[in-house]
Amino acid sequence: MSIKEKVTLFFSFALLVIISFAVYSCKPGTEVVGAGSGTTSTKTGKNLIISGQVINNTTGIPVDSAYIQLNGSSTFLTAYTDSLGKYSFTIQLSGNSNITLLTSKSGFVVDTTTIYVTAGVDYSVPFIKLITQSSSQGQVASGNPVSIYLASQTSASIGVKESGSPETAGLTFEVQDSSGVPVDLNHSVKVSFSIGSKPGGGEFISPSFVYTNDKGQATVNVTSGTKAGVVQVIAEIDLPNNTIISKPIAITINGGLPDLNHFSIRPSLVNVPGVYYNSYPGFITVYLGDKYGNPVRPNTAVYLTTTGGIIQPEALTNAAGIAIADLTVAKPNTPSDATLGPGYAIITASTANENYQTINQTRGILFSGETQPIVVTPTSFDIPNGGSQGFDYIIEDDNGNPISSYNNITVNVEGKNVGSQGDISFQMPDSQNKQWTRFHFTVYDAVDTLIESNAVTITIKSLGANGNISTQINGICR
Repeated sequence: MSIKEKVTLFFSFALLVIISFAVYSCKPGTEVVGAGSGTTSTKTGKNLIISGQVINNTTGIPVDSAYIQLNGSSTFLTAYTDSLGKYSFTIQLSGNSNITLLTSKSGFVVDTTTIYVTAGVDYSVPFIKLITQSSSQGQVASGNPVSIYLASQTSASIGVKESGSPETAGLTFEVQDSSGVPVDLNHSVKVSFSIGSKPGGGEFISPSFVYTNDKGQATVNVTSGTKAGVVQVIAEIDLPNNTIISKPIAITINGGLPDLNHFSIRPSLVNVPGVYYNSYPGFITVYLGDKYGNPVRPNTAVYLTTTGGIIQPEALTNAAGIAIADLTVAKPNTPSDATLGPGYAIITASTANENYQTINQTRGILFSGETQPIVVTPTSFDIPNGGSQGFDYIIEDDNGNPISSYNNITVNVEGKNVGSQGDISFQMPDSQNKQWTRFHFTVYDAVDTLIESNAVTITIKSLGANGNISTQINGICR
């Protein structure tokens, strides 16, 4: 066969194939054509819905306004995700088919997802997770700013001026687009800073505004003044159509070092029963302020000692400048002080001031002893008709000191037509005053009727932690 004949045969065969394909492709029920964004139509076929959601691969946040192309055998449709990253297509198919979804958005790598669908059966596409795309300088391209948040801070608290603690803290805010991507330099914005609530001791922020860097970040410094408290920092971005404001960020300004003029201690009891071994939680409260009258910085150490019993050696201040320590009554439980006298222990609280000097405060605590026999005067009586008789009695410990508040005193008068008033039933107060060792009561004839002899018995009792003791006297009321 000649070359000319071969060429003629080839073109004849090609023409036959083209005509056959054209005829076949025009058969009903086989052609799928696009019918607008998000929908398709066929001459014959079944409807199905293809839907899904696009999210940020790093943050999991839905991606708004992502562009999606749906490609089938003869189908080309487009759609955009909504604010929740969701999309949906409605198409018609006469049989099964492979569908390709191309998803793209500025700042992300284009995603290609292929699915296999069946005519008439809706299909839910697994999450399409877009990966952020780096620029040639290694930074992520971004959209316009939509949010701002605190990315980091150097410290949650600072000290007042000249406190010995850091006085400045740095706050770094990050501005992001709708996809959670930090804004790049092409979308850099001015971030202004202001102070909300503040203690009013001269605290300040610097600088007052900053433009975001290539990481979408802007940093401001907060410097303390002379007052402790909380200062709030607010970041704000003014855009043409709206304003973006951060939540107030709180920085605690702690007090300085202890000052002797703002240093005091207070015991929960000034008189403890030394004969009764017992633990008293939170017995000593220490109050510490700095030279400005503010609470010292938290966790300032206070060291304690005692000449009576056992005391917790160290206590740390809280945010209010208060520290507490426990006391246990144990040996030595019968202390004596050269100034205050027998029975007194000295509790000392010590700390250091800003000049590296030790400062301290002391407090005398009475370790009251065992209750001594009750002394009453007079020891006998004869009360006339319509008359009365006064009595004095003494209740004290072995050092002549008052017993503790853990004791109850009662005076019981038994007899006909008699009454009593005065110190006849009470609980001892917490006191070191020796006036609380002397007491008085009166017994009187309550009925104006002469009786030859009416026996009366008076019983005085002291019951409690310093020991139980009682005494009794007898007399007549006529």
